Order: sequence, then C-alpha cells, then structure tokens
Amino acid sequence: MSRLAADLRTTLSNQKDLANRIPSSVLDGLSLLRETLERTQAQVAANDAELQRLRALTSTAEVINSSLDLTTVLNEVMDTIIRLTGAERGFLMLKDDKGELQFRIARGMERETLNKSDFQVSRTILNTVAESGQPVVTTNAAADPRFSAQESVIGYNLRSIVCVPLKFKGRVTGVIYVDNRIRTGLFTEKERDLLSAFSNQAAIAIENARQYQQVVELKELLDNVFASIASGVITTNMQDMVTLCNHAAEPSLEPPPLERPLAASNYTQ
Repeated sequence: MSRLAADLRTTLSNQKDLANRIPSSVLDGLSLLRETLERTQAQVAANDAELQRLRALTSTAEVINSSLDLTTVLNEVMDTIIRLTGAERGFLMLKDDKGELQFRIARGMERETLNKSDFQVSRTILNTVAESGQPVVTTNAAADPRFSAQESVIGYNLRSIVCVPLKFKGRVTGVIYVDNRIRTGLFTEKERDLLSAFSNQAAIAIENARQYQQVVELKELLDNVFASIASGVITTNMQDMVTLCNHAAEPSLEPPPLERPLAASNYTQ
C-alpha cells in the first residue's frame, strides 16, 4: 500500500495539467499516507519478530521443564539464549556449596562447546549481578563508564553484554552471561527483559534437575552401602511384606525345602 501511494503521488506530480488542478494538500496527504504505512509496516515486522521470539521462548521452556537431566537442561537453556539474542557466546554459571560461581556450560553461536581458554568474561559484571540480583546490559562495555576501566573489559575487548541472575525462591543460584566481542549496540533493554523472563523459567528447571541428580547420587550411595553390609538387613512394610533386603539376607529368605512324604508300606490284605 505504501508503494501504491508513492506511485500514485509520482503519477499525479508528473501530470502537469492534472497536477495544477489538484490541491497540494492531496499530494501532501499521499506523502503522509506513504510514510504512515511504512512506519506501520516496520512496526508489524517488529511485532512479528517479537511474537516469534516469544513462541520460541515458550516452546523451549516446555522442553527444559520436561527433562530432569542436568546436562540436557543446561545445553537447551544456553542454545535457546544464543538463538534468541543473537549473541556470539553464552555462559551459564551456578553457585557451589560455598556460594562461589562456577562455569557449568559455555556455548558458541554454532552450538559448539567452548574451551576453557575461551572463558574470557567480565568478572566485575558477573559478581555485580550475582550480588545484587539485578540484570545488567551494556551496548559497548569498552565505552561504558561503569566497566570501561576493568582490565577484563579492556584486555578481552568486550563489547555488547547482557548478564541476568538465575533466581530460585528469591535466592540467586547462578547467572547467565552472553556477549558479542565484535558488534556494539547488539543488546538493548528488550533483550535484557527477554533474557530475564527466560531465566526465571530456566532457574526452576535447573534447580529441579540439580535436586533430581542429588537424589539419584544419594540413592546410588545408599545402595552401595546397603549392599556392602556383611550382616543380613531386611525391611518390611506395615503388612510384614519384605520391601528391601541386601545380599547377605537373601539366604534367610529362601523357602525351606519341601519334606518328602513317607513311602506307603506294602502290605497284603
């Protein structure tokens, strides 16, 4: 429609006899219509892109919440973040028992796993987000007065950065950090808010997977301890049915051998 309006205005302008009889307000109105339609088209395209991102966010949230394997969840989280934000690299760190951040997953834009030599990030930004629980976005870290003096920002030539906390029940359990070392102005408040919304879902999925892994590891430990006990151990339920026993108790659970009936005596009537 905007192209049609532009073509119509051009046609009218070229027809001098007709143009002299057409009020200038009509031509100005056509120009205004074209500009309005172009702005509307750009807004529709932006809204469509945002809708696609939200749909991808929703579908991936379903995926990560459907798995209890921690590695699978972490990879899905990181790949989705890079795809949604257009980041060059993505890092996910979780707090250990001492409350210190530890790298758990590092992915590139081609979904490849990064080597430790590529773990060149701004520790200042990581610690700021982990301590405050507030997200940080910078369009050019090297020129940002908050971080430009940091050695990591200067040495690693860091540019566009978004870092958001992972929160579970109001407690910061880790952080998500994505960046691009080449392009400036890649991330805005929109990417920050999108990443923050996604991190809320991701934190729940990660914590569920972590707790499940801890339960599995504890069960394996108890099974090994239980099996190594030399004495027989038997557990029963309220109906005195055996629910669990170790190897040492198995002989005591074997049924006793059946007694053979006495052979009948031969006798003559």
